[in-house]
Amino acid sequence: MRPVKRKLKSRKAATRRSPQKAPKRTKAASRKSQSKPPRKIAAVRPLPAQPEEILFRVEGKMSTFGGPHDLGMAANEDLALFSKADLQNPKYTYLFLPASPPGTSGLGRRLNPDQYYFACRWDYAATPKEFLRRALARVENPANGRAADARPVDWGPHPSTGRVADLSPGLAAALGLNTDDIVRITISARRAIPVKPTLTMKRVGHGSSNPHAKPVIKQFIQSPNHSCRNGARIEKIVLHCTEASLAGTIEEFQKSGGRQVSAHYVIDRNGDIYQMVSDTDRANHCMGTNESSIGIEHVGTETDSLATPQAAASAALIRWLLEQYHIPPTNIFGHDFTPGYCRPGGTSCPDKLFGATHDQQTIAAWVKANV
Repeated sequence: MRPVKRKLKSRKAATRRSPQKAPKRTKAASRKSQSKPPRKIAAVRPLPAQPEEILFRVEGKMSTFGGPHDLGMAANEDLALFSKADLQNPKYTYLFLPASPPGTSGLGRRLNPDQYYFACRWDYAATPKEFLRRALARVENPANGRAADARPVDWGPHPSTGRVADLSPGLAAALGLNTDDIVRITISARRAIPVKPTLTMKRVGHGSSNPHAKPVIKQFIQSPNHSCRNGARIEKIVLHCTEASLAGTIEEFQKSGGRQVSAHYVIDRNGDIYQMVSDTDRANHCMGTNESSIGIEHVGTETDSLATPQAAASAALIRWLLEQYHIPPTNIFGHDFTPGYCRPGGTSCPDKLFGATHDQQTIAAWVKANV
């Protein structure tokens, strides 16, 4: 048994010797460690912002051009940056009307005046045509700060005009610009991309985000009885009854003398929609509120109700207009009940097209049920 005990003692001794004792720290060393300041971490400096590369900029007087009633463009006049082949290109079809206006064959008069496009006097060596076709410009009204994106489509205006740019009627109206007002146009390197125009202003339409497709317009028949909105926003829709046939209404709206009346749209009993004034222009349909409203005529007599296809077409058009111009449904009125109308009670329009009684409550009920 003794050898065993010796072995055990030997193991215990080895066990006692195995731990290494940590060296004692002196008071001076401890104080030195405690007084050492924490290590400072250098702040990360942000990289300086890179200046935006401006490829084109111009500022000066402007005018408007393009669309069915731009009589300053020849009936067969085309565009410098686009050809008829682009009518089939899904990137560019939104710029044009579905069909050429009667008596025209050029792309200039086929431009959709409600879309955002413009023309400048380009130096194709600095800004080649193919670059411009893919570019998106920032168009600004320096006087009020409004701005929108727009696509270049043509070369112009002529230097003799003293102007630097021609804008679409829709773009000019959205920015609150009238002929010879000052406009600023900029194309930067990062905006040379093939995208549709978008408007950044609140409560101004003509954008491309409308979830409702505009109903088919059977024909655009220009009325001479229209004028500029003078920058006014479209805020109301006014519903009318023609109290005449389709042919009689169109004939009356095409007269440049006499009452000089018009409306933006005329909807026939079978649901066909005719447009006679561009949305961007003021029609003569509701005296006192023409600058801020869209007028829709419905073919019918004093005792008619809306025909079923006519009601469906009207509701579809109204839905599109509400979304396109950010109009609340409460701003849809019958002619006689429109706020601002200078002769309330002076007309029977819209008669009983929308219900059995002649009042705004009937109009509102029809809108709620159908739109």
